[in-house]
Amino acid sequence: MKGIGIFGIHHWGFSIRVPRTSAGGSSYIVPPITTILGALSRGYCTDYAVKNNVSCTKEFIDKFSSDLFWVTYGTEEHMLMPYSDLLREERVPYRQSKNRSLDHVSDWFGVSAFGKVYCENVNFSILLLLNKENSEFWSKLGWQIISLGTKESLVTITDVKVVDVEESSDEDIYTIYYIPAECLTNTEEFEVVNMPVKNVYELSSKPSIGVFSNFLVPRKTPFIGGKVKVKKSDVRGNICKVYKVADKYVITFKEGLGKWYSK
Repeated sequence: MKGIGIFGIHHWGFSIRVPRTSAGGSSYIVPPITTILGALSRGYCTDYAVKNNVSCTKEFIDKFSSDLFWVTYGTEEHMLMPYSDLLREERVPYRQSKNRSLDHVSDWFGVSAFGKVYCENVNFSILLLLNKENSEFWSKLGWQIISLGTKESLVTITDVKVVDVEESSDEDIYTIYYIPAECLTNTEEFEVVNMPVKNVYELSSKPSIGVFSNFLVPRKTPFIGGKVKVKKSDVRGNICKVYKVADKYVITFKEGLGKWYSK
């Protein structure tokens, strides 16, 4: 199996909010699988015209998801800090028409909390494990990532590498990447986060609840990220596998993304 390592730097951090909620609220503490796939779709979608109210990202996922065995994100530095900004937000679009007149102008705006994760100049890596050795295609898409999360969540990609992937039999594993919650029996140095994995790409006129799953995110309180030690005896070998990707370790389901995506 081959993999793609995508390495970059966060400019200030990111904001990735739950797709089923309003613009306010907390941000995911790491970019979910859906966010990474959406970022990868940018290069493919550059010249694509949205037609018939179907998003380009959805077409990209439907067409190419079978290429990918697994997708994950991590950072060596435990410096990701969740927080919320209080911002003045326009409420007119959400108000009844009778309350949109100038007589009600004092009620047009309100203060909302916007969830963000601060990680200025923090290095990150995304790993793609490939079912098909189409490494040139995925490498090109990796180089074209400019944000993770909102369009303001800017990143700079510093390197993209094609790497070998093999099953690992090592007893002690050190990982920086989030892991499906079902894979480990000991979750002491992780935080459980319910994140989207599929079907949150529909346009607003056709909202989709999406598919969510629990993941274990490395956390050294109060910060997110860093390297965590995992004993092989804590890995549920009946449903999950450990992979060595160059000098890094990834733990995932035996079927990878196939748990949610048909191959």
